Amino acid sequence: MRFKTLWSSQSIVAQLTRMMLLLGLSLVVVHNSPTLITLLAEQAVNSGCHQHMGEMDHSQHH
Repeated sequence: MRFKTLWSSQSIVAQLTRMMLLLGLSLVVVHNSPTLITLLAEQAVNSGCHQHMGEMDHSQHH
């Protein structure tokens, strides 16, 4: 019953606990899935500012 109360509570402690649990779960999933890591890395490269590197001078890059 305590878990159900904690999960539905709006207190700052309950919210932080939920965020920490979800962050921990996300880290475990990503850590144990090399395919997911590869896909996330490719997505980050494709959506970053480096996709336009060929169109500009490297000296202007931030």
